[in-house]
Amino acid sequence: MRVLLSLAIALPATFGAPLLAQVKLTELANIARGRAERARPAAEKALAPFLTDLKLSYRANHQFLDKRIADAAELGDSVVPLLLEKLEPKQASEAARNLAGNCRRVLERLDPASFVDALAELLDSRYEVTRREAIRLLGYAVTPQAERLLVDRLGNSAGQDQLLVLGALRRHRSKAAAQQAVGLLGSTDRSLRTEVLDYLTAAEAGEVADTVVQALSNEQEDRLLTRYIQYFAAAVKRHDGAARALLGLLGERVDWQDTRQIVRALATVAPEDHDPTKTRLHRLLEDEKTSSLAVETAITLRAIGDRQGVTRLKRTLDDALRRPQRKREAALYQQRASLLFAIGDYSDAADDYEKIIEYSGGVSLTRFAYVGLIRCEAHRRRWSQLTKAMRNSGMTVAELEALGLDDPVMQTALQHDRVKSALKKLRKAQAPK
Repeated sequence: MRVLLSLAIALPATFGAPLLAQVKLTELANIARGRAERARPAAEKALAPFLTDLKLSYRANHQFLDKRIADAAELGDSVVPLLLEKLEPKQASEAARNLAGNCRRVLERLDPASFVDALAELLDSRYEVTRREAIRLLGYAVTPQAERLLVDRLGNSAGQDQLLVLGALRRHRSKAAAQQAVGLLGSTDRSLRTEVLDYLTAAEAGEVADTVVQALSNEQEDRLLTRYIQYFAAAVKRHDGAARALLGLLGERVDWQDTRQIVRALATVAPEDHDPTKTRLHRLLEDEKTSSLAVETAITLRAIGDRQGVTRLKRTLDDALRRPQRKREAALYQQRASLLFAIGDYSDAADDYEKIIEYSGGVSLTRFAYVGLIRCEAHRRRWSQLTKAMRNSGMTVAELEALGLDDPVMQTALQHDRVKSALKKLRKAQAPK
């Protein structure tokens, strides 16, 4: 095994095209074997200083080991055969298991896609530890071959191995095993159902939505409901059955956070003008009055073609802010600003964000208002007002630039010459003296 693994890694890098043209194919294996054996002592010497540390428990020493693992990975491909050998423990001790796990963590950083053939061999090892580490590494080898190995293994494994296969498939984000995996939602093992839902969510496997809806109707574990919600939000679009399933969760089985996630998910899961969704959300809007959940509800109603929710909520917020005892209530301006921004009324939203800054005494709410105001000015392309809000916000340049990571409009604004100049001055002002 040692020689075979060495050859699997060494052969591609051993020969250039001119040499390959001169050497007979039947001689390549012998040449590669000799080359690998000659290189082995140097690789062993380089890896040796790490081996004692890699026998430590990762859970108890993860901060120290993360640095050692990163340093070991700097040794490069020459140590891959040696690390693969360590995945097969010579004895059933805790130190051997720790060594296998930590060597696998080094291998994760060394492009597992380049040694999938070796991992395929390890999948058939008689050692449980070896099989499981190989499965984990296949999750980092995002290639068709690795995917096929994992899909095949899913149907031929059980227990912890099966959980690990699903976790590895999740990293691939491949739909290839969706039809096979969704059937496992009928299992009595909660951990298995959890892994299945996480995989289907990562793969955005909307084609199995009907089966997931059925599984949800039989789900007894309230702790798994969040994962069903996440699956529908990520993978399913305009689906009557999924929308009805989400609506059925509203009430006693879910908490406030899950209720909010359901409302958000329905914006894309519910079909256009879906009467059951509109009816239930209007009832929720009535119950929530002026809360942030009411804002989410109105926005979702608008997304499925019902603009009455936005009109009703804005009227409610306007009426509340006209009352003398509430006209300085920053939280009300927060909800109205969020609603106005969501519907693209950036001018009025900016006015409300400024009211929040004026009336709020809290750091968190003030920061929320500045972020909203900055985004509004970016949408309005008012560069002077944008740079002024940036300066007054108290945010670092790094924090301001991060606003563009998930907002294309903000990203474009950050490239404007006046904004770039303002950020340059701000960076200089914020630099340590």
